[in-house]
Amino acid sequence: MANAGNPGNSANSTTPVKRKAFKHPGRFAVVAAGVVAVLSIFLIAGFSADTTTRTQRTPNGNVTDIAPEPNTIVPPQSAIIVDLRDDLFATIDVCGPTKTCTPIPEDQLSRVKALGRLTFQPGADKDINRYQPGTNTVVVHIERQTDPGVEIDTYQWTFTSKS
Repeated sequence: MANAGNPGNSANSTTPVKRKAFKHPGRFAVVAAGVVAVLSIFLIAGFSADTTTRTQRTPNGNVTDIAPEPNTIVPPQSAIIVDLRDDLFATIDVCGPTKTCTPIPEDQLSRVKALGRLTFQPGADKDINRYQPGTNTVVVHIERQTDPGVEIDTYQWTFTSKS
């Protein structure tokens, strides 16, 4: 019995010593599950991320960007910005909650014609000094720069003004 725990003992020498694949399998399982969970979160976040630009969200090929964004709440003197394709020209009407529309005169618009961009900023010296409280609609009348006066398309969206 003096050699009972000795690996050289004849009782132990015929059976190989079994080693566990992992010293602490419970810990390994917890760490592996954590790594899989983190990787899954990154994969789901990566595939579900909104990578569209505002240009892709505007449903009209002639209008590439607008502000304020549709269906948002804005201050009563926020700028209206319309970005068109570079070869287009536009005029705008602003319609208040009562559906009364005000065409914005050319001298009240700020324009970068080469870029197809126009901006209207309400103010004391403008036909609209502030938007009416409630839902306002912007109507964009689109023309080709090479064929002025001939409307080829319209685009409209709404925003809400809070006074």
